[in-house]
Amino acid sequence: MATLYSTSPDGILIAYEVTGHGPALMMLHGAGKTRRDWRRGGYVERLKDDFTVITVDIRGSGDSDSPIEIEDYGIEKIYADLLSVADDCKVSQFSIWGYSFGGNIARYLGAWSDRITSVAIIGVPFGPAVDADFDRFIDEFIEKWEPLVQAQQSDPLNEKAHRSVIKGRIPMWLSCFQAMRKWPSVEPGDVRCPAMLVVGTRNKNTMEWVLANHSELDTANVCVAIVEGLNHMQEFTQIDRVFPVVASFLFGHGCLHSD
Repeated sequence: MATLYSTSPDGILIAYEVTGHGPALMMLHGAGKTRRDWRRGGYVERLKDDFTVITVDIRGSGDSDSPIEIEDYGIEKIYADLLSVADDCKVSQFSIWGYSFGGNIARYLGAWSDRITSVAIIGVPFGPAVDADFDRFIDEFIEKWEPLVQAQQSDPLNEKAHRSVIKGRIPMWLSCFQAMRKWPSVEPGDVRCPAMLVVGTRNKNTMEWVLANHSELDTANVCVAIVEGLNHMQEFTQIDRVFPVVASFLFGHGCLHSD
């Protein structure tokens, strides 16, 4: 499958692929993953006969450019990236399916753009982009990796530091995570289009959020699908459990509340 590139308003190249025919569906991968994971996981094959599937490498990932400044990962810039991809595909309206990090981003398109017809968010809650647990993780990530990045920058011949830093795209994640702290909160009522939140019962943080906010969800344009026994990783890997739930939503057959 050919890799295509879109140029974002700030000059960043965003890699994407287009497969299939039908209504446009943009798919956003999780952190540390790429657009190709949707194909490897079997999702593209199941969707291509009914949708024009647009799989995107979020900036900093895969074959997209990977800038390293905090300001490069403002949500407004990532938002513009994805609309630029849609423009290049000559798509005026489209659905979004985002897992984990991609689901976090998908919330903003659903809240900010009238071009989004529906949004499926896998494994992440509404509210701030960075909750208390994630905030602690970011502090620990900075403490662990920032010294190694500084060592690599001050001594490019430090082979160990170079391998660890570059292979893991550590400078990018240091900037991205810190930028996410400034992303505005998105609440269920902010979403302009039909939305589905899919969560496994073993995804502790998101399940706790769903239970604590059920009344807000009931009054918003968001339905919740709870999949028994899945943790956050399995919300992606267990395609036979997750795909039918999201596909039913995308086809407009209503909200499924459990499997």
